[in-house]
Amino acid sequence: MATTTTATLTLRERTRARTRREIEAAAFALFATQGFARTTVEQIAMGAGVSPRTFFRHFPTKEDVVFADHDLSVSRLRVALDVADPRQPLLDRIRTAVLVVQDPGRNPQRELTRARLASESPTVRAHLYGLVEAFETVVADAVAAELGGTDEARAQAHIVAGVVFGALRGARRAAASIPEANPERLLDETFDLVDHGVTDYLARVTE
Repeated sequence: MATTTTATLTLRERTRARTRREIEAAAFALFATQGFARTTVEQIAMGAGVSPRTFFRHFPTKEDVVFADHDLSVSRLRVALDVADPRQPLLDRIRTAVLVVQDPGRNPQRELTRARLASESPTVRAHLYGLVEAFETVVADAVAAELGGTDEARAQAHIVAGVVFGALRGARRAAASIPEANPERLLDETFDLVDHGVTDYLARVTE
């Protein structure tokens, strides 16, 4: 009986994940063609072949669809930092972890659509800023642990995380404003620009 229940739950989880992907795909197709504000939940649900009620079982708001992978990405960032080679410079570890999680080359068009939506829609932008704090916290935790875990280290860690994600916010704005932008290249350029400032700062505070 237990085996059957486990199998049933696994099937339910797979079905739920597939439905979420279909809703997300329908939403992004509509967002890309008619924008965020003009796209309704009813249109998204119809495109995914589900009811609006089903939509809301998976996503509390329309904004949540834009960042459907947020919770998973936060967890992956934490794991990527935990397993990073401690012999690498700290900023290199952060850079690698962010690139692994965001994987901008995997679906560049979706990343560009997200950037454009955040630029055009105040509600999407506000939602994004709230979500970014979770990423900043993960990076700040890693930096604080590297610096010794004291209150002073914690303050320095928040500064470093703020610099990194402030620069990434600039890259997102650039992606939204530049036709045919390359998200992968923009991320590389962002970390190249941040590198010297953060590296020099960490060298000073750890002397």
